[in-house]
Parts: sequence; structure tokens; C-alpha cells
Amino acid sequence: MRLADLTARLRPRSVAGQIALLVVAAIVVAHAVATTAFVLLREPWRPDDHPGVAAGRLAIIARLLDASPAQERGALLANAARAVPNLQLAPWDGADATDGGLNRPVVRRLRDGFARPLTVVDIGGPEARAAGQLRLGIATPGGARLQASLTDDPLRPPHEGAIIFTVLFLALTLTLLSLWATRALTAPLARLAGAAEAFGTGDDHVALPEAGPREVIAVSRALDRMRGRVRRLIDDRTQMLAAISHDLRTPITRLRLRAEFIEDDHARTMTLRDLDQMNALVEAALSFVRDGRGPDRGARTLVDLASVVQTVCDGFADIGADVAVTQTRHVLVRGRPDELQRAITNLVDNAVKYGARARLSMEGTPRGVRVRVHDSGPGIPESERDAMLQPFVRGDRARNLNEAGGFGLGLSIVLAIVEAHAGVLTLANRPEGGLSAAIELPRAVPVPEDRPETPMAEAAE
Repeated sequence: MRLADLTARLRPRSVAGQIALLVVAAIVVAHAVATTAFVLLREPWRPDDHPGVAAGRLAIIARLLDASPAQERGALLANAARAVPNLQLAPWDGADATDGGLNRPVVRRLRDGFARPLTVVDIGGPEARAAGQLRLGIATPGGARLQASLTDDPLRPPHEGAIIFTVLFLALTLTLLSLWATRALTAPLARLAGAAEAFGTGDDHVALPEAGPREVIAVSRALDRMRGRVRRLIDDRTQMLAAISHDLRTPITRLRLRAEFIEDDHARTMTLRDLDQMNALVEAALSFVRDGRGPDRGARTLVDLASVVQTVCDGFADIGADVAVTQTRHVLVRGRPDELQRAITNLVDNAVKYGARARLSMEGTPRGVRVRVHDSGPGIPESERDAMLQPFVRGDRARNLNEAGGFGLGLSIVLAIVEAHAGVLTLANRPEGGLSAAIELPRAVPVPEDRPETPMAEAAE
């Protein structure tokens, strides 16, 4: 069995188990590194040989001699010399000794340990210092005199660099371990979120994660089953709507032929008008199925969105509508030209129908490009804005099918086309009056940072 397979079999399958394993592993690694550092960096010297310990013991002996009677100091010094041979204690006859201001780390430790003014003289000379030793003559305030030897050591903490390196290595190891474990734990969740986000858009076939914690796999399988049920529901509804709309064409055509033979002019006109509205509703329903909720038809190509916008405006201008482009720029997007043209056409048609005129503009965004369609109509109340994007919901709810108008599918088709192209549709009322409908689409070809995109010349209204 390979090591990877063995690791996968031993790893906990639940989120709680993997988090517990991460915490335990971090604690074990921290203790292992700390123990290894302690073993490798422990001081090999004996306490008796440490210069700081020797200086402290010399300070204690000096205090004892200073506090003892003069006749007992010789015996006390001899006993101390036998007890602490590394100090090489001996009497000193420096009766007129003056403090030479010797400032060495071990001498400072000696003065601190004595805790009172102490005369310390270097009697060893350069030869002793060259050998790393200090031969000191010491005179206490009580008249005690002695000489001793100390190692001339800086008294720095041992292995400072190694200790700092160990601490940094431990911190880096724990950080990398935590990042790796956290990424391994959250990667299936990120893939699951991406698949759920892509559901219902043009990229609807993102694979669901099949590995990871037990809870993530359970959610992934449940989401896959739900995705299949939703697809079947949408397909069944689409097929039903398409079949009904298609089959209604034949009886509507027969009724229209029969209505032509009605002798009463008013009755014939009203009947033909009702049949025209019925036929328009059927065509709108078929268009909604085909452009709004139908399957992904045809390959996507690079589309110059400015050309699509100009084509739509030229078509409305040819029939006398007050439509113009105020600002445009050539930007390539990836999609189906006929669907993008249909979406922009629906927005312009609504602007002309309810606002008497339409003004189009294009602007760059960090994500891609935005196409705005402005009108001078009454706008849409904010409370009804979301409902207007639903199928068969119209802004002029007071009207009925006996009057000319749409069927509430235009914005629904636009929303479906835009979402299928990974875009965003927003509706907002303008402060100066009218509605602003904006389509934002991702750019197919990124613009280099050192070469900003240059907009086309703006056209005055």
C-alpha cells in the first residue's frame, strides 16, 4: 500500500475530526521542535565553571570575610580556597590599594553580588588577560584583603542566534502546517461554492467535489441531485410552454381566416385585433423559451459590443424612433451576437415605448464593459423593481390585453440572456427623471495595465 493511500485511509473523514487532527498535529510539532532545541542547545558547562556563578560565589566569600573579625579571616580564607579551588583564593597584602575602575562583565557581577562599595584591582597584568583570566585584588570596606582569579567572560546568554533561529523556524513550521491543513480542509468547500454559484448560468457544468470531509461529500451529492431535479423541472416547463405556444398557432391562423368572412366591420376588426394579440402573446412566449430559458444554443464567439449597439440604434432610427448613441467604445466580449442584440433591443424598445426616447452609452468598468439605456419616462418604483424582472409582469398594470402593449417578458428575456453571459442587469431611476437600465458584461480580451483603453469619440445628443 502506498504512503498516500495509507494517509488517506487514516485521515478522519469528518470536519470535526480533521480540525482536531490539525490542532493535535500543531501541538505535537511545537513540542517536538522545542524539545529538540532544548536538547541541542543546552549548555555543556558545569555550574561551578560558569564565570557568572564564580563571580557570585566570590562576592559571598568577600562579604563573609568583611563581616568576620580580623583574627578569623585567615582561617576562613583558607577554608574557602579549599572549598572553591577554581577561584584560586589567596591572601593579598595590598594595603594601599586604590580602585582602578576596572569595568568588566564579571567584575560588575562581583560588585552587584557584594552590594556595597568594593575595591577591585587588576593585579594579573596583560599576560593573564591574554590567557582569558583576570587576577583580581579585592579590598572590602571592613579591611579584608584577598586575591582571586575569574574567567574574563562577556556573560552573554548562550547561543542567542540558535535560539532565535529555533523560534523563527517553529513559527514558520506551524504557519505552513496550518495553511496547508486549512487549504486542504476548505478547498472542497470552495469547489462546492463555485459549483453552486455556476448553477443556472452559462457555465452550468462545474464538477462537484468528490473528495474531502464526509459532510462536504454529503452536501455535494445532495446538491447534485437537486441540480438534476431543477434541470428536469426547467426542461419540462420549457418543453410544455414551447409545445403549447407552437400548437396555438394553427387554431389562431384558422380563426383569423374565418374572421375575414365576418360581415360586421366592427366585429371583424375587434376579432382580428384579439387574434393579433393572441398571436403576439404566442410569439412572445416562444421568444422567452428560445432566448430566455432555452438551452445553450450555438458556440460563443468574440463580439464587438459597440457594433451590436450601433446596429440596434440604426434599426430604431430607420423607423423614426428617437434613439441615439451618446458614448461608445470598441470592447470585445464573448457570447452569441443574436442574443446580445435581442437583449439590447428589448431595453431600447421599453425605453421608446414608456419614455418616448432612448439614449445609449458605453463605459469601461473594472470587470468589463457597461451598456446604459436611458429614457425620459416615469421610471419604476423601487418596491416593484425586482418584480419587473419576473416573466409576465408589466410596469403598466392598469392596462389589460384589450389595449396595445407588451406581455411582461421583455425584461425577463434580457435578464436571462445577461446571466447566461455571466453579466449583471441593473435598473435604477435617474435623479433628473426616467429609468436607467444597465448591462455589465465581462471583457473577453483583457487590456494591459500599461496601455489603457481609449474610448471612441463621443457623439452629442
